Amino acid sequence: MAFDLRTITNSTTNRAPKGIVYGPPGVGKTTFGACGLIINAENGIPQGLIVDHTEYFCDWLQMKQCLDWLGRMDHGYGVVTIDTVDWMLRRLEEYVSGVDGTSQKMTSTLNKSQGGYGNGKLVLRNHVYQYLLPLLDKLVNNGVAVLLLAHTTRRELTTQEGATFERSMPKIHADLADVFIEWSDFVGAACMLSEKRVLILQETGQLVAKNRYGITNPISLSWDALVSAIISKV
Repeated sequence: MAFDLRTITNSTTNRAPKGIVYGPPGVGKTTFGACGLIINAENGIPQGLIVDHTEYFCDWLQMKQCLDWLGRMDHGYGVVTIDTVDWMLRRLEEYVSGVDGTSQKMTSTLNKSQGGYGNGKLVLRNHVYQYLLPLLDKLVNNGVAVLLLAHTTRRELTTQEGATFERSMPKIHADLADVFIEWSDFVGAACMLSEKRVLILQETGQLVAKNRYGITNPISLSWDALVSAIISKV
């Protein structure tokens, strides 16, 4: 199909946000994400929290069926939360590796799967690049905000100058963490600050964080506070 010059534009449109919120257990990530529909990938929804959520999905194919449905249906949710993305990616890794819950498959690994020689890692990336992120972007372009909840981990990072240091960051598959951080409009670190639950959206010496809206100060750990902060900068 020939390229159509009429598709070129110099204007931007306001679209639904997409991003990651990560933090330690108990800080309130799931409560923060209780603003729409939660895809329950971890079975960690607190007792007593009233929120629309799926059943607990313990394998990738269940999750994929749900994502496919969200991508093609007018479901009415303004926010879709994945709780948590690290567990979802773990289930995808098991699917690519061939792990199916049977004892004979428990020794299957990503490196040995798909013909060996590390091919499993490439297949995993194909699922993320060709299916998962495009589907999440489809939701965003249809006006549905996408929130990925994640645990926190400490990893060694290297600067362009070659210096190495440790920072807290989302606990996402090591081969995919940069992909999801680049894809996100915001990466927020949920933490306690002066006995208050806050969301930090600007990188510090200890935390990986970012946002494309120009938010510089910590905000209250709530979805409404994030939306208000975004609107104030648009």
